[in-house]
Parts: sequence; structure tokens; C-alpha cells
Amino acid sequence: MGLTERECWFWLCSRPYLGVKSIDKLLGYFGTAGNIYYGRNGQYSQVKGLKSTVLKQLQKAGEKDEEQIRKSMERLGALGGRFVCRADRDYPERLRHIYDAPAGLFYCGELPEPRRPMIGIVGARSASSYGLAAAEYFASVLSGMGFGIVSGLARGIDGAAHQGALRQRAPEGKTWGILGCGLNICYPQEHFKIFRQMKKRGGIISEYPLDSVPEAWHFPMRNRIISGLADGILIIEARERSGALITADMGLEQGKNIYALPGPFNSALSAGCHHLIQSGAKLVFRPEDISEDYVEMMGGMPVASEDLKLPLDNSEQLVYASLSLNPKDVNTISAECGRPLAETLHILLNLELKGMVRQMGKNLYIQKL
Repeated sequence: MGLTERECWFWLCSRPYLGVKSIDKLLGYFGTAGNIYYGRNGQYSQVKGLKSTVLKQLQKAGEKDEEQIRKSMERLGALGGRFVCRADRDYPERLRHIYDAPAGLFYCGELPEPRRPMIGIVGARSASSYGLAAAEYFASVLSGMGFGIVSGLARGIDGAAHQGALRQRAPEGKTWGILGCGLNICYPQEHFKIFRQMKKRGGIISEYPLDSVPEAWHFPMRNRIISGLADGILIIEARERSGALITADMGLEQGKNIYALPGPFNSALSAGCHHLIQSGAKLVFRPEDISEDYVEMMGGMPVASEDLKLPLDNSEQLVYASLSLNPKDVNTISAECGRPLAETLHILLNLELKGMVRQMGKNLYIQKL
């Protein structure tokens, strides 16, 4: 029994030597994935622009093992994964029209709903406390308004954005992580908890098959999927040359709204954001600066951030409970809560962004009524 067209698409998208351009060249000649799979070696030689290395791999004995292809599909399903290709109706519409649209996607969880507005939040891996707190805050508030949050699950801003979205309760708190490796690999490993939660509260998506390792060249490629799935992209802390700016550039090419959060004038981490603002990106300092651009998609103006009840984790509850209307020094707060000073400052910044704490002079804090 031969392979179905869908199984042929799976085979096509699982070949590590076949990139999007090679697949498109093959489809241009053969028309369907089935015709490519059942094509003869002599026919492959007729495809214009196909690299000799790709040609040799296609003509290799053992490249077309129907039993192995079906086993690979079963393995993906056993891990809770699914496959979608351009020929499928449920392939994300936002991606169909981007340059080098992925031929197929492997995913766990669900794909973003077409009607849900999506914001990509990206930035520095070595982010400051300010950047991490801002990413978590913006993601949490926007998620509470009904936005989906998409990012790359990397260290720093990406992880903080995913975490912020997950702190909102379902169905609002949904976030999608775009991987530069196979679905069965969590990279970086310290994000495993987020990785696992996202499968139930959004999804994890990759154009790379199972067991694909996180190679450096995968990450610039996955950025086009982040920007492609997003209606707007928020950059929080980016150096003058960074992957976040690549995502912003791709977003501009795709006609997406670009937002940037300013930072200290002398911070190298904010230099990229400041250049984006000078080049026309919208300067934002509150979530409403973003949500106001999506009134139609939201079916009316989203609720204001101050009207949203933002969830507190255990550490935030502990620090908040130690405060009163009388100013308290950060060292005293740290000692009373049994938290390191750096962690206490980070928590206080989170609470300040949520409008629950006010700084009164240097390192003095009170509860905000």
C-alpha cells in the first residue's frame, strides 16, 4: 500500500537536507508531495537549481522507506505531537503569505486561533532585571486582554514573556514558543517547566522534525515564524546587533507593527530599541499603547491594564505582605522575607510595574493604595 499525500508531505518535511527553497523547487517541478516521493532519479536531475548534495540524498537507497515514515508519524503522535503542512486547511493563515513560508510544522498543543490577536515579544538573552520584569508584565497584561503571546523560548526576555502569559488563567493566558530544534528537545533545559505548561496553554511549534538538535543557523530561521505568526512585535532590550532586531526586520518586511520599549540612555541593552524608535517603531511604556492598535480585532477596546487583576506568585505575595503605608528599606524587606537582595529588588520591580508598590526615595518602598 502506497503513502497518502499527507504522509508524503510528512516525509518531505522530515528530510533534514531539504530546506524550504529546495522543497519549493521540487514542488514547482512535480506539483505534489506524492509525485516527489514517487519520482524517479532521472526526474530529480531535471529540477532546476537543485543542489548536487540534495540530489545525491534524494537518489540515495533507503531514502524512501514507507514503514519507517509511518513509524515516525506514530512516534510523533505518541509524544503528543501533530503535523500540519501547507496543503492543510488548518495551516496558520498568517504564515501562508510570508517569504519562505515553512512547508510544514510539527507542534504540540494547539495552533494560534486565526481571530486571536498575536503579539511577539523578543529581546536580549542576557537581559537586565528591568527588561525581565517588563517582559513578564507586558505579556501578562496583554495576555489578560486576550492577546496570544509568541516568542522563541530562549533565555532572558523570551522566557520572561512566556512566563508572564502563563501567569494569567486560561483561556486568556496562552503563549506559543517557536523552537530551533525538534519538539522532543527542550532548549534551554532550564525552561522545561514553561515548555511543559505551554503544551496545555498554547503550544510549542517547530519546522524541524524530532531529534533535530538546536543548531545556531536554526534560530535566525525560526525568527521569521515568530514574526509571521504575530500581528505586532514588541522588542524589549536589544543590543545594536541582535537576533531580536532580525525578528523586527522580518516583521517590517511582513508588514507587521513594530513596538519598542525604551531604556536608560547609556544602556547597551537598550541601544537597539532606541534605534528602532528613531527608525519609526512605536515607543511604548504601557500595554495600552499596543492594544489600542487592535480595537477591531478585539471587537472593542480591551480592558485597561489598571482594571486587570494581575496574579502574584508566592514570592511576590510574601514581599507585598511585608510592606505597609510606611516606607520600608529594601534591606529590611529582604531580611524579613528571607530572600536575597537581588531577588527582592526584582520582585519589587515586578510589583511596581503591576501598580501595587511605590518607591519613595532611594530603596524605600510602600504599598500603593
